[in-house]
Amino acid sequence: MKIKREFDRLTLLIILLFSVIPLLAIITHNNFIILASFLLVILVMVFIRKSVNAKLIQPILDISHMSYLMSSGRLDTEIDVTSNDELSDLANNINLLAGSLREKIRVLEKSIQREQRVVRELAILNEFIGYVSSELNFEAILRKLIEKTRDLMKSESGVIILFQPDRTKSFLSTSELIDEQFIKEMLSVDSGGLARIIAEQKPIRSNNVSIPLSNGKEISNFIALSLHSTTDLQCLLIMLNRDAGFSQMDEDSFLNFAFQAFQTISLQSELAKLATTDGLTGLHNHRVFQDRLSEEILRAARYKSKLFLLIIDIDHFKRFNDTYGHQTGDAVLKTMAKIIKESIRKVDFAARYGGEEFVLILPETDCGHTYKVAERIRKAVMDYPFNLKDGTRAGLTVSVGVACFPEDSAEKEDLIGKADQALYFAKNLGRNRAYLYRDICETEE
Repeated sequence: MKIKREFDRLTLLIILLFSVIPLLAIITHNNFIILASFLLVILVMVFIRKSVNAKLIQPILDISHMSYLMSSGRLDTEIDVTSNDELSDLANNINLLAGSLREKIRVLEKSIQREQRVVRELAILNEFIGYVSSELNFEAILRKLIEKTRDLMKSESGVIILFQPDRTKSFLSTSELIDEQFIKEMLSVDSGGLARIIAEQKPIRSNNVSIPLSNGKEISNFIALSLHSTTDLQCLLIMLNRDAGFSQMDEDSFLNFAFQAFQTISLQSELAKLATTDGLTGLHNHRVFQDRLSEEILRAARYKSKLFLLIIDIDHFKRFNDTYGHQTGDAVLKTMAKIIKESIRKVDFAARYGGEEFVLILPETDCGHTYKVAERIRKAVMDYPFNLKDGTRAGLTVSVGVACFPEDSAEKEDLIGKADQALYFAKNLGRNRAYLYRDICETEE
């Protein structure tokens, strides 16, 4: 309405001017007056043009230009509103529309970014699960977890601190600069230390730390999470040094990915344990024994060292089972496994061979030490009080056959056969004794 009133005033002014000019000419008959009047008309027309341009044409051009920019996707500009009329109202509405579109696009871009992050997270997780399903080496799996989490978080390096059931800890890292001293520093940073998140099971991140590395550089930011499985598996996963620091979105991704990945590891670890462990005794099973013996023979041959194979058999175990029942027999087998584990070194290997038979692999040792181990187990079994349900005690003994690589045999199957022959001699000589295959040869000679 304001623009219409402006045009009405301008129109009236023009009519009046053109009405006055002829009257002036008639009255004065003065050409000068006529010329002056026409000049005045021209000036008025110029004024009218500028006024119309300022009040009508330019706002329309601004609105048209803004519409073009919006159609091109450029929403970062606004129309400069200086008047207070219908066109200014239209310009304000267009500015509001542009602002609304900017906000919607910002939200949409953030949503797309989040979805892209989730897709990337799932792709990395799927790749990790594929690796875990085909890998049995636990340390290799943990290293792959660090590697994939580092890729997801775009961090410089990572570390896993693994806590054993007995609370001892070990660590794996993707950087040689991370050592035992660094782990101690990490466990002491932040109020209460990282140790507190082990119990709370909540992620923690900090972009304002200063932890020195062995090369003089420093860790400036980190994000960490305590991971627990339904088994005894527990660890602290830490990602270190991201250029821009770690954000809340990073924390969310870290939590989701690490939790799912660790549950996959836990499940795989449990499946691997079931596949490689004797369910009754907790020792390695026969298949793992065969694989381990092959590995140890290759290692002994490479380093020109000895290894000893022991086969242990419980004397008269079938009769014991028939007399006291299989449940009591199972309890005896469990006790046997416990005695064996307590009698050997960490580098030694124990497995249930089958039935009442057990096998030991003792690498990098000599005949004297091996015989002492065999005798230690034999005496421990003989002295053990196997208590029965009726309160009485049963006495059990074992016989042990021993063979040496490469002295007795350089072939796996033959080595097992030689140890079995030594066991056979121990049985024939009255049981409850350890016998070396070399003694068979000396006896025959």
